[in-house]
Amino acid sequence: MTAYRHTRQSRLAEVGEEGQARLARAAIAVRGEGFAGVVEARYLAGAGVGIVRVAEAAHEEAARAVDPAVTIERVGASGVARATPLDVLSLEPAAGDVALGAWRALDALRSTIGFGGRS
Repeated sequence: MTAYRHTRQSRLAEVGEEGQARLARAAIAVRGEGFAGVVEARYLAGAGVGIVRVAEAAHEEAARAVDPAVTIERVGASGVARATPLDVLSLEPAAGDVALGAWRALDALRSTIGFGGRS
């Protein structure tokens, strides 16, 4: 059964109960560094990802701020892919970090529930 906090997104056709269950079983690594990683960790925890893998303490704190019960796995920086799929050079640095963190979280979530994203 879906946790109450995720009932709205589980009603979306793109997610559904099965997609939310996949997120709850998933282990997804935060790919961003610094503030981009903080944004990404917050989005993953808020979406109901079962295990959020982090390399930085700030990412763990960000995820726990959204969901204190989230399961965190600490990984070394070498255990996290650092690809940058977006061109954020035209944005102010802080805006670029937010955009990149949000994009990476959305990409991982979409991939996890089987709705496009990376393979």
